[in-house]
Amino acid sequence: MATVEKIRKDIEKTKEKISTQQKRLRELEAQLTEEENLEIVRMVKAVRMDNKELTAFLKAYASGLITLPDGMMEAEAAADPDDANVEGMEDGEDEA
Repeated sequence: MATVEKIRKDIEKTKEKISTQQKRLRELEAQLTEEENLEIVRMVKAVRMDNKELTAFLKAYASGLITLPDGMMEAEAAADPDDANVEGMEDGEDEA
């Protein structure tokens, strides 16, 4: 019977570890979402459009009225997200 108790204790420890890891996973997912949102905000600020201009641009793009130049999506995907040009625009904007 000592073996049964040992197994039960191991099960309980494992459940606690799983619970802890699930909590950590939720925290990391929330952190990732926050960082992705901040990245989007930085990119939007870098183009310096007001709300109306940005809304019009996004609607036109979504409806197909405008398209991106060929190869632009591939170039953006290959670019470093911490590109100094984008950050430089943000820093200059924050100081102004």
